[in-house]
Amino acid sequence: MTRKFRILSLDGGGIRGLYSARMLKRIEKDCGVDFYNDFDLIVGTSTGSILAGAIVSKIDLDKVVSLYQDEGKNIFKKRWFTRIGLFRSRYNPKSFEKVLKSIFGDTVLGDIQKPLLINATNIGNSSQFVFKTDFNNQKDGDGNEKVLVRDNDIALSDAILASSAAPIYFPPHKVKTHLLADGGLWANSPVLVALAEAKKIFNKKPEDVVILSIGTGLEKNDYDIDTKKWGFLTGWKREKLISMILNLQTKTNSDLLQFLMPKENILRLTFTSTKALPLDKISENSNLLSKADSDFEEQHSMIQNFIDTHIKDISVK
Repeated sequence: MTRKFRILSLDGGGIRGLYSARMLKRIEKDCGVDFYNDFDLIVGTSTGSILAGAIVSKIDLDKVVSLYQDEGKNIFKKRWFTRIGLFRSRYNPKSFEKVLKSIFGDTVLGDIQKPLLINATNIGNSSQFVFKTDFNNQKDGDGNEKVLVRDNDIALSDAILASSAAPIYFPPHKVKTHLLADGGLWANSPVLVALAEAKKIFNKKPEDVVILSIGTGLEKNDYDIDTKKWGFLTGWKREKLISMILNLQTKTNSDLLQFLMPKENILRLTFTSTKALPLDKISENSNLLSKADSDFEEQHSMIQNFIDTHIKDISVK
């Protein structure tokens, strides 16, 4: 059996990335997975880009779990004079930047030897923006050299700040001449970005790809049909609108993926909540950890089977 092209896809979701971090650690520890060496392409959006950056930088996942637990209060530290984000973003990105620098230092994308994608949104021209490592000078399907050097001098921390700049929560982040915001606006679940890159750069057909996709949870946030006032602060309710956009994008991409490649080549791990799941609610940390642990235990057999079949099968070449 020919070895399939392996993709690790990590969703956005703010502090809920703690769920993903713990799930990754459990898979690493209990299923014997080495994410750096066992996967061919790693893609992350927003909080998923923190996890992706940690993996390609060979940072222990326990350290990332601790990051969310210990530094969440600093990342989501409200400005003293703003509460609702009407005139300024709710959070000062300087605290977030300081945390990222403490983890990734001065690492630039050109230092990273692993294929990595980090998604952002260019709000200066209303387009997608994907940070890419060089991919070791891979060729595209036509045999043309694809030397991805555009981002080589961009700091990993800057790429993550841009990808995580969710409207209302953080201001856009400037990288060179680009004004960038949260990649979750178009790729909160980055599975289709990764699949497209596998075809474009690595010349892989969908049936030759396997994807492990880890989410941060979906919340039930339906609007009331009897709502009378549809202002930004009333009917649409600020954060609820952002959450709906991210949820809709996540579900759409995950659903579309099912039609583009064999279902047995996809493992999607996430959860659905009946209550609100704010991007910045650090008081939910313990619940996110216990949810990840219980979900892993409940699905351990299925996860192990996927890993054994597609990731750790020593018979493939």
